[in-house]
Amino acid sequence: MSLGHFHAQFGCTDPQANNFNAQATVNDGSCQYNVTTENPLLIANLSNRLLENSGMIVWNNHIWMLNDGGSQPILFQLDFSGVILDSFCVSNATNVDWEALSQSSTHLFIGDFGNNAGNRTDLCFYQINKSDLIGNQTHTVLADKKMFKYADQTSFSGPTNGHAFDAEAFYVEQDSLVILTKNWSNFYSKRYRFPCTWQDTISISPLDSMFLDGLITDVTFNEATNRIVALGYKNNGSNFYTSFAYLFFDYPESSIFNGNVRRIELGNMLTLSQTEGISWIDSVNLFMSSEKITSIITIPPKLFTVDVSTYFMNQSGLIEMNDVIQIFPNPVKCWIDVPIDWDAKVCKIVSMNGQEYYCGVVHENDQLDLGKIPFGVYTLQIGNSKARLVITE
Repeated sequence: MSLGHFHAQFGCTDPQANNFNAQATVNDGSCQYNVTTENPLLIANLSNRLLENSGMIVWNNHIWMLNDGGSQPILFQLDFSGVILDSFCVSNATNVDWEALSQSSTHLFIGDFGNNAGNRTDLCFYQINKSDLIGNQTHTVLADKKMFKYADQTSFSGPTNGHAFDAEAFYVEQDSLVILTKNWSNFYSKRYRFPCTWQDTISISPLDSMFLDGLITDVTFNEATNRIVALGYKNNGSNFYTSFAYLFFDYPESSIFNGNVRRIELGNMLTLSQTEGISWIDSVNLFMSSEKITSIITIPPKLFTVDVSTYFMNQSGLIEMNDVIQIFPNPVKCWIDVPIDWDAKVCKIVSMNGQEYYCGVVHENDQLDLGKIPFGVYTLQIGNSKARLVITE
C-alpha cells in the first residue's frame, strides 16, 4: 500500500477503557472508564510547621514544600519519610497566598496566585535559581518576582469562593508555565499556557477548559513520560470532602484536555485530611500531601504515596507489570513474613534516591526485620521482580 492510501484511524487507544478500539492508531480523547478508586498509603503525619502545606515537588532526592497564604515565605526541605531537614526563607518575597510549587531543570517557581475572593491585582510567580539552594548555609534565598493578570478577568468583586479566577495548580512544560484554575461555581478548570520568562506584567488568556467536577489543588508533570496528574477535592454536602486525581496522558502536543482523561477517587477527609500537594517520585509513584483540618474533628497534615502503575499497563513508555511481586501488609511497620515464592532468593531494599538499606538471601518463614530502616518509600526487589514498599510509623 502506498503512503498516499494510508489513513489514520481515530478512536480510544487505551486497552483499559470501556470503549477501547484495537484498530485505532490515533487517540481522539474519547476513552471512557468505570468509576475507579485508589487507596493512598500513609507514610507519616507531617510536622506542625507544615499545617497549611499547599504545594510540593521532588528535587535533588528530597521533597520540597511550602505553606499557603499568610504563612512565612519559606521553602521546606524534607526527606522521603516526611521529616523536615532544612528550611530557606525567600527574603525578598511575601506570601500573600502561595499555592503551588513547580520546577524546570534550573529553577523553582512559586505560584502566588491564590485568589479566593477574586479581587487580587497582584498575582505573581517567584522564580528561584536551584543552584542558590545547593550548599546554602545562610538559610535565605532571593527570588525574581514575575507579575501576571488574567486577560479574561474584567470584574474584581468576587464573589468569594464563587468565581472563575482562583488557582492552586501549575506546572512547567519545556519553556512554559501552565496554570489549571479552579472555578468555584461550576467546577470547570481553565488552562493557561505562557512563556516562563517575561518583563513587567504579562496578560494571559485561556487556551481551553474542561469540567472536572471538583476543585483542582495541585498538578504535577512528568517530562520523561509526558503524563500529568492533577489533584483535587469536592464538597459532597455538609462540608464533607472527598479527594480525587485526574490522569492526563496520550494527548496531542500540550493539549492535555484532548487526550485520555481518567478520574481516580482517592477517599475522604476523615482518612486523607484536605489534599493539597502532589508530585511525581518516578514514572509510576507519587507523593501526596494534605493540610491540617480543624473543625468538629482535628486531622493532622499528612504525607502519602500513590501508585498509579496499574493505570498504564500496556501503555508504551512505562514499565509493564508482569514482574511485580505482591507484599502484604503494605505499608508495613516492623517486619515482613517471607512467603514461599521468595525462598532462597536475593532480597534488596533500596530507597527512591538509590540508597541500599538491605541486601541478603531470604528463606521461607523468615521474618524480614525493617525496624532499623527509616520511614519512607522503597523498592523491594526479589530476584528480578520489584514492588513498591512503604515503611510507616
